[in-house]
Amino acid sequence: MKKLMPYGSANFEKIATENYYYIDKTMFIQRLENIEFPVFLRPRRFGKSLFTEMLRCYYDIKLKSRFDEIFGKLHIGKNPTGNQNKYFFLSLNFSGMDILSEMTEQELKQKFDLSIVVKLCGFLEHYKELLNINDIYIENFFNNFKNDATKGVEIILRKMGGLGKKVYIIIDEYDSLTNSLAIRYRYSTNEDNLYLKILQKGGFFRSFFEMLKAETQNAIQQIYITGILPITISDMNSGFNIATWIHFDKSFANMLGITKSEFDIFIDQVYHDYEIKLDKEEVKKLIKENYNGYKFLSNSEEVYNPMMTLYILNNIIRHDEYPSEFADYNLRVSYEQIAFLFGQNTEKAKQIITEISETKQYLISSTLRVSFDMKDFKEGTYIVEGLYYSGILTYSNTLDTLKIPNVVTYAFALDYFNKLQNFTYDNLLIAKWIITYKQRGDVETLVDGFFRDVIQKFPGIFFSNINESFYHGLFFHVLYNNTQKDIYEVLPEYNLPQGRVDVMFRTHQHPMLPRPITDLFEFKQVVKSETEDNFQKKFDEGIRQIRKYKTGDYANYRTIVVCFRGNLDYKINIEN
Repeated sequence: MKKLMPYGSANFEKIATENYYYIDKTMFIQRLENIEFPVFLRPRRFGKSLFTEMLRCYYDIKLKSRFDEIFGKLHIGKNPTGNQNKYFFLSLNFSGMDILSEMTEQELKQKFDLSIVVKLCGFLEHYKELLNINDIYIENFFNNFKNDATKGVEIILRKMGGLGKKVYIIIDEYDSLTNSLAIRYRYSTNEDNLYLKILQKGGFFRSFFEMLKAETQNAIQQIYITGILPITISDMNSGFNIATWIHFDKSFANMLGITKSEFDIFIDQVYHDYEIKLDKEEVKKLIKENYNGYKFLSNSEEVYNPMMTLYILNNIIRHDEYPSEFADYNLRVSYEQIAFLFGQNTEKAKQIITEISETKQYLISSTLRVSFDMKDFKEGTYIVEGLYYSGILTYSNTLDTLKIPNVVTYAFALDYFNKLQNFTYDNLLIAKWIITYKQRGDVETLVDGFFRDVIQKFPGIFFSNINESFYHGLFFHVLYNNTQKDIYEVLPEYNLPQGRVDVMFRTHQHPMLPRPITDLFEFKQVVKSETEDNFQKKFDEGIRQIRKYKTGDYANYRTIVVCFRGNLDYKINIEN
């Protein structure tokens, strides 16, 4: 039978026992057993919840009889640690709590307590035979603790300790609620800041973690925590100072994400199972350009975003074509969170935005530290660190340099940065000249529309301190956001045999395509006050440069050189 793509699923038990693809990450279970109370941070939708479900299946005492069925074909099934199916397992997922951030403190605590106690009742129901309890006990438990989840967890843990039992606790997306509160109250004073209130001494969120910390001396075997940012635990101070941060531990660098070797095996399996007409090497290249490049340590291997990879492969096996959008918008970080990362340090924010937009990288002079709090963010002290934890920046192969990992993330970043700087343009006007270009290959109309409806909308003073990267970055952004990815491919700073072209645009094979387009764009610029002679020299430089690119597979590509003089005028050269 053809295997199924588990896109969007965190149901490990189903994936492992039914006919689904699965990239084996179970070898990390043994490594985690050597760490006390690990906290593992990764960008959203990077497979954190699926991994926690794997841990549940491995440690849950109620699944002991199914160990071979679930894990028999996997690494850990052949190399068990001896702790398999040994513990009671309490899984707490905070991922949906971000929607509570607009509530008052009292309402927020009520919802938090109710959410946790409902999960506690599920825990009791799951183990009621082993604990010798009945439905009346569970109903009374709910009524007694629905307004005090911290006490409810404590009571259960004390009961387990009294029975000589051990509990393995997962807190998935621990900072979903608090990150949303931090964003909402980023301009508030300390006195009015609900985020700080629930994390300070006596706050209900901190009290919950303080209770867990105390109970590690009793019935708790392990607490495994996932999230995105470190600020919540940092702002709790001593509330949960027993955590072991494994984000920068090389042993866990590739615990989530798909390595190159894993990807190559995976793609071969897919092509073996399905009759796919799309060229395999082209598919691999396209997925690498759009979804690879995440490197969470300076000396670790790059990995593919697993959810993005499954997203496109799911479309390919179902329809034998690329999706119309390469970005699953469930994966993108909210604009508000990015704005929060930039804080109130507008000068530093502008400098960072400019450098990343123009170069797709950022130089750093220090390590990416784990411990920083909301105050640091409000002051814009750790903007780059925040972008790293959110997945916008990642380590590169160059010392002291972070980079944007891939094309999809670059497009996201430009969206964020343009909005942060209030850069807007009329999408209806843009659509007209982009449609003309796609249907007739009319590059003159494309460039003139870009100059008139985008470049000339920026204030003149803006052009006193920019370089050509601004032009080709913005051109890529506009073109990328207005083309269907199942038909067109738009790549920034594309590597060719004889150099790197600013933007490459080409079409995939598609039955609805009126005509194929294969274009290379090179952009140059001079300041608005530049003389005509120097303007022409820069333009000629671009023509000489792009002619070198027309070799090998690119010999028959059309080349377009555009040289801008600020936002005053431009020169264009087109060669077939």
